Amino acid sequence: MIKRSAKPQPPATRSSWAVPLFFLAAFGLGVVTTWLVMRGSPNDSARPVIQSFLPPGSVPSPPLPAPGASPAAAAPPDVSQLAPADAARTLGNWNYDRQNWPHAIEHYKEAIARGADNADVRTDLGNCFRFLGQPEKALEQYGIAQKQDPQHENSLFNQISLFAQVLHDHARAETAARDFIARFPQSPRAESARQLVLPREKSGTPSSQP
Repeated sequence: MIKRSAKPQPPATRSSWAVPLFFLAAFGLGVVTTWLVMRGSPNDSARPVIQSFLPPGSVPSPPLPAPGASPAAAAPPDVSQLAPADAARTLGNWNYDRQNWPHAIEHYKEAIARGADNADVRTDLGNCFRFLGQPEKALEQYGIAQKQDPQHENSLFNQISLFAQVLHDHARAETAARDFIARFPQSPRAESARQLVLPREKSGTPSSQP
């Protein structure tokens, strides 16, 4: 994992979590549903990453709001005692969980400018752009995250659904899926990546790989 200098540590009182969103990635014989994920802390158990498989033509359920989230009534956290970068990221996460993408983007950009520039923040920022219908900007942030930390699974995994479902670039989606399988064969999400490749192999469709 690439080390980054002067990386601010997140406040001890905060726990990271993942915010799910279903994506359908259709390849050949089946439809695979995957969660768009954020990178959580090792003790993150509130919202596990789940992969499920739906028959062709099925429609996934809409994403559920964060547990306990009340967009209209909830007050933002008190960040007055946090370092500027941590405060900005905390507010970014708070807005992210409430699907307030423009404000989340604003705070994540501030966090990056103040020194919290790492693969986690870049991936979260990319997710916000994706939800706002700006896939190219999302892809840019995922790419930066991968350059910062090649061992960052989620930024690579999120590229797969972005290529497949949003950009409809199945060749690049398959390339990203194969890359994910090769680099993270033991990941719980590796099976979802395999489902993007197996239907093409079973049907005899030539792979996009040389």
